[in-house]
Amino acid sequence: MCGRYLIDDEAFDLREIIAAAERNSQLNTAWSSFKSGEIFPGSYAPVIASDNEPQFMLWGFPGMLAGKQPHINARSETAASKRTFSDAMASRRCLVPACGYYEWKAASKKQKERYEFTLPDRMPMYMAGIYTDDKFAILTRAASPPVAHIHDRMPVIFDKSLGAAWLGNKPDVIYEALTELQTRHIPKTTEQQAQMDIFN
Repeated sequence: MCGRYLIDDEAFDLREIIAAAERNSQLNTAWSSFKSGEIFPGSYAPVIASDNEPQFMLWGFPGMLAGKQPHINARSETAASKRTFSDAMASRRCLVPACGYYEWKAASKKQKERYEFTLPDRMPMYMAGIYTDDKFAILTRAASPPVAHIHDRMPVIFDKSLGAAWLGNKPDVIYEALTELQTRHIPKTTEQQAQMDIFN
């Protein structure tokens, strides 16, 4: 699962992607609400679409049933066979650039501890995604050992070379996704953070 992720606009690759998304999204002013830092479901964020062009999209793939909550994640193992995601898996794959993502581990019945996952040296990561119109979801897979003791799912993460294959005609490259991540526990620093932990 991926419920929050991080975009640092000081990272060169991400700065270039954000600038390109701004150029390509002039007709859709909704993206102007984008702010770098922690990205939440329902936020606009830069995404590299299947035509290899960055643009801003809304994080939350629409469900098939009216009134159902948008999907922020889709299971990579079953997405191609699910009616909600099958068309997007076939022809509307995307990359979701990030510097890292967050998970929470239950510390007690009322509190959860927050962890940040990054690539070694905090290199930019490219999470596999799918989209429809201007909305996207992040694909997940079974967690690798560095993640599994905190959460049983993790995003499908590529480096640049594998990302290009994912956007092209090689969706099976998903099985070559990166799994070696660094983990950092983020201690609570404010009462607001403590409250967020309780209700997530």
